[in-house]
Amino acid sequence: MSATIRQIVDEALTVVGEVSGPGVQVYENDRMKQDAIRAFNMMLKKYAWHQYLSWFTVTLDGTTGKSVENLFENVLDFEDFIGVHRTGETQRLPIAPTRANPNTVLGTTAMMWTSLNATDADYPKKKIRVYPYTSVGKIDVLARVYPAMPPQFNLDWTDILYLDKDMLVYATAFMTLSGDDLNAGAAEVVRNLMEMKYKDVTAQLGNHPLPVRGDSSIPFYWTER
Repeated sequence: MSATIRQIVDEALTVVGEVSGPGVQVYENDRMKQDAIRAFNMMLKKYAWHQYLSWFTVTLDGTTGKSVENLFENVLDFEDFIGVHRTGETQRLPIAPTRANPNTVLGTTAMMWTSLNATDADYPKKKIRVYPYTSVGKIDVLARVYPAMPPQFNLDWTDILYLDKDMLVYATAFMTLSGDDLNAGAAEVVRNLMEMKYKDVTAQLGNHPLPVRGDSSIPFYWTER
């Protein structure tokens, strides 16, 4: 069940009190809000949550390997790109090796992709490029998007975080307790609760059936002879 930051902080304070005992200190609202946001950011990076994934189709400019469109502002980091495909193809393109010389990759068909340099003026809105630079056509990109709007990416008390509420409550309590370094035992307790809940949620996601792709000769139905 999803919840607002306010609801997550209120429940996290209860958890902190339970594991720390009656002498737990009072935490400021702003501090707990930031703990909740940090907890959300941490859990968001741990898994490719479907509710925060989006597909983009962009046109290559044919000269620099960049996209024509500026669609990736809400994709925060390079690791948030899950896959890049030539449009209409199921096979993902590989990430270019670090030592690959892009000037030796020739042609007009996208073969591999990598990050733009962070100092590139186009980085905030384009973020990736393909090799060869002269690739033309379109690519389909799957990426994790951040729910807050650029450029500040601020989240507020009434914003809903669409991840499991209990997981975020334990993660927020862990951020609070580990930041204070006053009760290592309590921090470890809520860390274990957070990890257990994370494993439960991802295990449930892993139970969904996956489509079979590949050779069309693979039978979908089996009968006993």
